[in-house]
Amino acid sequence: MHILRKALNEGATVRVYDPAAGEYAPEYLAGAQVCSDPYEVADGADVLAVLTEWDEFRWKDFDRVRAAMRNPHIVDARNLLDPAALRRRGFGYVGIGR
Repeated sequence: MHILRKALNEGATVRVYDPAAGEYAPEYLAGAQVCSDPYEVADGADVLAVLTEWDEFRWKDFDRVRAAMRNPHIVDARNLLDPAALRRRGFGYVGIGR
């Protein structure tokens, strides 16, 4: 996960939700706070990065996500989400490759 390493190396606080990792986080998550709830990663966040195509991320309560974030910006590296719907909810949205 090059993006995670880069963010950590630049001094960012990184929180991740990876249900596939279970309670044993893979080595690539070293240095990041691993959250047990997908909404927990949004709490106080400036940017939310979607790095997988897991369908569970498509159907989250994005009003709840926005309310939890300090600055509601989403970087969608998989173009999983609906940009127009997120912008209507007040998010800044960047889809990589769009």
